Amino acid sequence: MTQKPKVFVREATGLVREFGSWDSFAFNFGGIVTVVALSALFASFNFLLGANIMISLLIFLPILLAYFVADTQLGLAMPRSGSDYVYTSRILHPGLGLMAGWMLVFLLILNPAIFSDLIVASYVPGLLSSLSMGAQAAWFGDIMVRFVLDNIIIALCMIVVMIPVRHYAKVQTVFIVVALLGAILVPAALLGIGHDGFVAAINARSPDLYSGVITKAKSLGFTPYFSWTDTILAIPSLGFFLITNWPCTVGGELKNVKRSLPIGVIGAGLFAWVMFFITAALYYWVLGSDFAASVAYLTVNSPADSPFSSNLLTTVIQYVYGWNWVTIFIAFSLICACFIVIAQSIFLSDRHVLAWAFDNVIPNKFASINDKWGTPVFTTIVLWIISEIVLLVLLFQSSAIGLFLNAGVGCAMGYAPALLAAAFFARRRKDLFESAPSATRYKIGGAYLITIAGAIGFVGFVAIVIFTALFPQIGYPVTPFNIGFMMLVYLLGLVVYYAGKYYRKGQGIDIELAFKQIPPE
Repeated sequence: MTQKPKVFVREATGLVREFGSWDSFAFNFGGIVTVVALSALFASFNFLLGANIMISLLIFLPILLAYFVADTQLGLAMPRSGSDYVYTSRILHPGLGLMAGWMLVFLLILNPAIFSDLIVASYVPGLLSSLSMGAQAAWFGDIMVRFVLDNIIIALCMIVVMIPVRHYAKVQTVFIVVALLGAILVPAALLGIGHDGFVAAINARSPDLYSGVITKAKSLGFTPYFSWTDTILAIPSLGFFLITNWPCTVGGELKNVKRSLPIGVIGAGLFAWVMFFITAALYYWVLGSDFAASVAYLTVNSPADSPFSSNLLTTVIQYVYGWNWVTIFIAFSLICACFIVIAQSIFLSDRHVLAWAFDNVIPNKFASINDKWGTPVFTTIVLWIISEIVLLVLLFQSSAIGLFLNAGVGCAMGYAPALLAAAFFARRRKDLFESAPSATRYKIGGAYLITIAGAIGFVGFVAIVIFTALFPQIGYPVTPFNIGFMMLVYLLGLVVYYAGKYYRKGQGIDIELAFKQIPPE
């Protein structure tokens, strides 16, 4: 008698619903890293001189809102660890789900090395310099000092992720509050100085005076202008910071999903957008649009003639204010923001990998939960090892990052499949759709909101991928080589799925059965 194929069944993941609405907000706010993002908000302005970031944000808002709504509704229907992987694998195809999840984990696991070194090589030395400790700041230029300190930061964040979730939430709150205050202080500092105060500060500090900076840019061939093309091309840069649904990935650990998820995804996401818009409006008012454009031009074409060492917003504020409690606190908040994004990146990578293991796509050991701490300690340690490899590449072969990586393309590629799943949810998985909470089945003009939002978001994300690939002036390192590499990373998820499927088939396990139902809690 032929043995009937079987599938591993577990009553529960072992994870505990410990996170509340604030924690959900903190996950999305941390994912956006708003204080860091605000600092770099106008970086694309260096290459897109005719862009108006306020208009870019307004054009991007419908796509962003559709994304937030679609992912929130998917999260309400399937509040489980793994988010995009779970949604896509259950609605469209498990192979496509793993491709999306694989890309997202690939991008997340880069963050510990990148953000730890940003702390050590940039933010800490800058803070020390502001405190008249230039000699101490110089120590951080040594590659071995960076390696040791980066490792200490990563290790601390790994430990925070491995401890019980209730303790992790407390640590996250401390860092997020500081990062949040720093983010609010950035536009507040602009408002505090005002346009007249800014002009006076430039005239007092810059040998070329305020008008001289504009005159110098014009003498080098620049004429301030507005361009719809540049304004639209700035959107992928904004999307790189604003596109995130991190609370969905911890959906299996939220106490009240119906309340926490909308607050985390839609609430924190729109709050960040508002912060971006207000900051952009203040930036143009305080600096003056012609001066802002002239500085952007000089930053690229004649850096010695720019009053600022870079076109980062925090650099501008530091130049105007000098070093006082405002600029020191903003600098400290940048460090806190980096710490929390490292910890959150590891935490979320754990949850993605856990979901793959529960579906038997990868070894079941990755689904193990430590009995004492209630966290996936084994998976965290494996990710720690991978983070070390990334750190070594970053420090000793940094050119490889620019050669291989195109995070702007990867971000949209990773999140787009779930939006497509949202658009087809009602048709492809009617059983799951009908059993989902009523909010998922809300209609507008006879059509389901999740269908409309998913379609709008998906088309918008595909456009972002195309624009990023076709227009190198956006500011990403766009080359045929790194686009090809990102596609290989994407396709590797499909390879892993089919390798796991056929390996389990040899064990008499049909893993496709798992994708006919929502994973266990």
